[in-house]
Amino acid sequence: MPVTKITENVFQITLPIVNVFLVDHLSGLILIDTGPKGSKDLIFGGIRQIGKQPEDLKHIILTHAHHDHSGSLASILETVNVPVYASALCAEMIGKRIAFRPNSKILAFLLKLLTLNGKINLRFLYIDPIFSPIKTVSEGDVIPDANGLQIINAPGHCAEQIALFYPVKEALLFAADSAENSKKLKPAFAYQSAKINLQTLKKIVAFPFDQVLFGHGNVSAKPRFIAFVNALSI
Repeated sequence: MPVTKITENVFQITLPIVNVFLVDHLSGLILIDTGPKGSKDLIFGGIRQIGKQPEDLKHIILTHAHHDHSGSLASILETVNVPVYASALCAEMIGKRIAFRPNSKILAFLLKLLTLNGKINLRFLYIDPIFSPIKTVSEGDVIPDANGLQIINAPGHCAEQIALFYPVKEALLFAADSAENSKKLKPAFAYQSAKINLQTLKKIVAFPFDQVLFGHGNVSAKPRFIAFVNALSI
């Protein structure tokens, strides 16, 4: 399980299907996303690789509710009782154990048939329950004691998604699933709206970051990301 040092205080943990991130701040560690169900030991192993302990975790931020980003939240909270931050819609979904909300009536109907009206618990649709409230955040909010780590509403891939801007030396943009950079830069699959996702990309690219990080794929320098976004159209 690779741990990549992005800057002096930010690390990417590359899980089998997704990236999660650690921000090492004076007040403790911030974990951005929790990976799919079963990722707790991998994440805790990554924390130990950077010389910290799971007990050093002070905040968890969810970029959105999809199972590959929220699936291990419940198990992590069983070990460390820390505040969790998410958009209001994401918090509502997590509270109802919903990881994926279909955007069309046709898809909703097909999923209803597939799960026998919810009787079959498909991993990508549902997550384990949590028993503590989530702190809701929205555009412009700042995570407490985190050097100005700022929330950006980032719909398109899904309605509840947020991105994050970290305005420190070697400033970072956490783009979540608004785009990916596995084999090449491309917009992430837009379950909500490709048009809205493009609007999000054009908004986040205006922030004064140096590098951009993704839920899927490798880090990108700002000039390459700007060129990619400017070349997109609907």
